[in-house]
Amino acid sequence: LISDSIRVWGGAQRFIVELAEGLAKRGHDVAIQTFPGSPLSVRARELGIGVHEVAVRTDAAPWTVLPLAARMRRRPHDAVVTIWDKDLRTTGLAAKLAGRGTVIVHTRECDDPLKDTRRYRWFYTRIADHIVVNSKATLKTTLDSAPWLSKERTSILYKGIDLSDYETLDPGPWRDRLSPDGSRVVIGYAGQLIERKRIDVLIRMLAGPEFEGLPWHLAIAGKGPQEQALIEETKRLGIEDRVTFSGFVDDIHRWLVAIDIFALLSFVEGFGYVLAEAGAAGKPCVAYQASSIPEVVKDGDTALLAEQGDDAGFASSLRRLVEDGALRRQMGDAARRDVFDRHGLD
Repeated sequence: LISDSIRVWGGAQRFIVELAEGLAKRGHDVAIQTFPGSPLSVRARELGIGVHEVAVRTDAAPWTVLPLAARMRRRPHDAVVTIWDKDLRTTGLAAKLAGRGTVIVHTRECDDPLKDTRRYRWFYTRIADHIVVNSKATLKTTLDSAPWLSKERTSILYKGIDLSDYETLDPGPWRDRLSPDGSRVVIGYAGQLIERKRIDVLIRMLAGPEFEGLPWHLAIAGKGPQEQALIEETKRLGIEDRVTFSGFVDDIHRWLVAIDIFALLSFVEGFGYVLAEAGAAGKPCVAYQASSIPEVVKDGDTALLAEQGDDAGFASSLRRLVEDGALRRQMGDAARRDVFDRHGLD
């Protein structure tokens, strides 16, 4: 059983679906527990994966935990994978209370520190049997913030991408949409439109004097609570005709093939799925020496990385790639080779 209580779609939810499919292909009986009507629930059902819908709203709530424990006593699980702390404190707790010897594996999907509280210590040491993290950076943050957590109870499992989508570099109709006359250098961002991703900083950066006179165009794929504010910001800066909001993109591999440079301004990532995907599409990246990013891309080879917080350095690297088509192609080719070598789903 894989338990995820989040109601949005992101990298963790994608990992869950791929994990469930991969385990099922190996002959295991796999089900996903998720919030009723969530995008994960819809997607899992479409793929024929078993789904249990549970409305998890309050940590360790008896009205959630006790019915779950009763169900697990009737139908025991060999292993429960809990994705978020809320899942550990509900589904993980229920599995322990069921008393059927279920192994509980908890994952850490984002490079945020653990809280050093009695509650966290208890759930991470008494309920979770093992902790799986998605990068060396996440492991370091986890252990540095939780000296009471033994390193021997942790493992690193990198994420992978399905390379079959990137065997051929076909942009479909996306290139014509993003650069109708072929003259634009398209800078792309794909992901949730949330404050942590700092997309507003990228918009203001491109509207500044450093990029004046350059043929850039910004393409933004994804949805999120910041979307309307970002649209308004492009209007305020007078660059709305130079920014395309693509919305949620199903064929993201084609969209990535259609851009020229991938830009990521966040300082905290769990595992940068989209960095690997952009590389598979043959695109160089501009980002920061932060979190797990240097584990996914290689500075100076497949990406240009500024020091964390150095937005001027980021802008300089981005301008360099906008101006130098040969460098874009060289780094994009290197990125594609690297991803096919290191980041395949298998």
